[in-house]
Amino acid sequence: MLFQAVSHASLAILLIYATLSPKVDALVEDGSKGRRFICHYTTWSRLRQGDKAYTIEDIPGQLCSHVVYNFVAVHEKTYEITAMQPEFDIEENGFRRFAALKDRFPNIKLLAAIGGWGHGGEKFSKMTETRDRRKRFVASVVKFLHKYNFDGLEVVWLYPGNFERGGSVNDKDNFYYLIREVQKAFSDANREWEVSVQVPADKTRLDVGYQIDALCEAADFIHVIGYDLRGWWNNFADVHSPMTDRPHDEGNFVGLNVQNGVNQWLHGGCLPSKVVLGVPLFGRTYLLDTPEGNSVGSPTIGAGSAGEFTNEPGYLGYCEICAILPNMTLQWDEKAQCPYAFNRVEWIGYEDERSLRAKIDWAVQNRLAGIYAFALDLDDYRGQCGEPYPLTRVIQKYYEETKKDTLVTWSSS
Repeated sequence: MLFQAVSHASLAILLIYATLSPKVDALVEDGSKGRRFICHYTTWSRLRQGDKAYTIEDIPGQLCSHVVYNFVAVHEKTYEITAMQPEFDIEENGFRRFAALKDRFPNIKLLAAIGGWGHGGEKFSKMTETRDRRKRFVASVVKFLHKYNFDGLEVVWLYPGNFERGGSVNDKDNFYYLIREVQKAFSDANREWEVSVQVPADKTRLDVGYQIDALCEAADFIHVIGYDLRGWWNNFADVHSPMTDRPHDEGNFVGLNVQNGVNQWLHGGCLPSKVVLGVPLFGRTYLLDTPEGNSVGSPTIGAGSAGEFTNEPGYLGYCEICAILPNMTLQWDEKAQCPYAFNRVEWIGYEDERSLRAKIDWAVQNRLAGIYAFALDLDDYRGQCGEPYPLTRVIQKYYEETKKDTLVTWSSS
């Protein structure tokens, strides 16, 4: 978690301003929960071949304040929380092995992420459409957290209100009701559990699916997806986590960037102390239309080749990218604050230490609650290009330097 330090002198000036300004009710020191750097663990990474298989026991808990287990699911008939991969989650003790991380890292907090892209939205939509179904779901979550000793739930509904993914016009309200009811159940249980919500930066998705101000009030944290804002499906080469608009951004791509995406949540009523910025440890890849057309915005004809470990066209983990960079031409998009690389055939937009520092600096300046990174198994976790976890360590360094800073927010009328 990344905060802006406030000196005693600065705090005194802010207090004077608070007294004089008619628009400010109070100066609030917030962030007792917000000191966080959240790492993600993906269960499917265990299936990689040989020593590239990534297991729960590989998780470097000393680098993270929180680790998230991806994913659990909504049961399509009972509407309760359930294992997504019971053969691993239950039969191979995935849940209990994950909880056992606390034995090695006593200060770590563990969350379960429910949903994800493959899960779809229809199960969420149907579960939330009646109070009785929501009540059943919430009760099952409480039971799950007690049973497996997790510390909270991250709801990854992609995306409420999206008809193509099984949504309905009522999702926007029902999603808020769900989070409010989960929060109440956690409070009634008298446990320090948290409920967070992973949300998009795309304004078109926000309008149909999210009551921004109410959702921010109900949830403990809002995790803004600051990546996959571009990809091979758009048919032009680009970095997928740009910080700001560039000259070539037109139409729906105007405003589709990290800063604008986060600011929509802040301007919509979210306290900075509740907003966590998501950053990728992977890149998006493209096939170039011509060898000469290699600048940002150049035409492309499809997804880049699948990687040896991630095995998905158009997608490479940093563990794969760092190994091929010596054979590519490297460039920097100054406005996007992101690197890219290309050869005569393929083009990659990705994150490196410099681009992550730019995002972290912006999060610090805007007093956000922290950073989450997706995912541990996409970093150079075996250290084939140098020290293991180079990108994770960049974020962890800032977290350690700023985790005790005071976060100051204005409570406005």
